Amino acid sequence: MKKINFILLLFISAAILTSCNKESVDKQSTTKTNEKKDALNQDKNNTSKEVTNSSSGNINLFKVDKVEKSSGSKSAPNFFWTEKGSQVSLKDLKGKVILVNLWATWCGPCIREMPDLSKISEELKDKNFKMLGINIFQQEKSKKVEDFLNSNPVSYTILDGNQEVVDAFSDADGKPIEAVPTTFIIDKSGKIAETIIGGRDKETFLKIINKYLN
Repeated sequence: MKKINFILLLFISAAILTSCNKESVDKQSTTKTNEKKDALNQDKNNTSKEVTNSSSGNINLFKVDKVEKSSGSKSAPNFFWTEKGSQVSLKDLKGKVILVNLWATWCGPCIREMPDLSKISEELKDKNFKMLGINIFQQEKSKKVEDFLNSNPVSYTILDGNQEVVDAFSDADGKPIEAVPTTFIIDKSGKIAETIIGGRDKETFLKIINKYLN
């Protein structure tokens, strides 16, 4: 019994060290609960104008325009963004292996794995592969995402997400998203093949991705 408890403690400790719980955002926030709900609803309706689509210099940052719920169990939800004047959707990438990384600017484990994610994106750019980072659970003004990326450039596309994105992926995966980073590996058929909670290193990510590329 003691051995089982020790193993459980190790798993819990690992989760704490490699991910950030959504509750930590709420503790940092000084707004009231109803004000947070209003902010989420505003975000959900895409009325915020704080983020402007940008594809210049070291930044590829775009705002999620619309989200469609999953069409079935483990089917990745479809969402849209505008890039270089044209609307793009996740479904447009069907036939590729897609890594979707949900992250937040305040999350240490998210930030620590970003250099490895950038290296993977560069190494696999000529493969049938696409990487998307989606910023969620943001309590600061969305403009801070752009400021963060100016200081911490990445080689892959970043999308400014909203609660609708969180809800759609939660429904598709069958469980709520409560921590970041949470990473989804979507196979070539558009199904969520792997859900990874917490940070990982380059070698671990590549091992998982290559299962679906090959």
